[in-house]
Amino acid sequence: MREVRALLDLMRENKTRAQEMAALCASVLRLASHHLTILDPEVGEEELIKAVAAEVAKLPALSRSV
Repeated sequence: MREVRALLDLMRENKTRAQEMAALCASVLRLASHHLTILDPEVGEEELIKAVAAEVAKLPALSRSV
């Protein structure tokens, strides 16, 4: 859980760089969502799931094709 929160914090702190690497950031967040129990919609932490979804939504549409 701390790792995911740290990743989200880093993305927020380095917004410009995260936008430049949008496809990579989106890919990392999607992989985390698929492989981490804490991000599982059925048993995960709702607040963290929403935070990850919000960050993915902020990334440019280009990254969604990855």
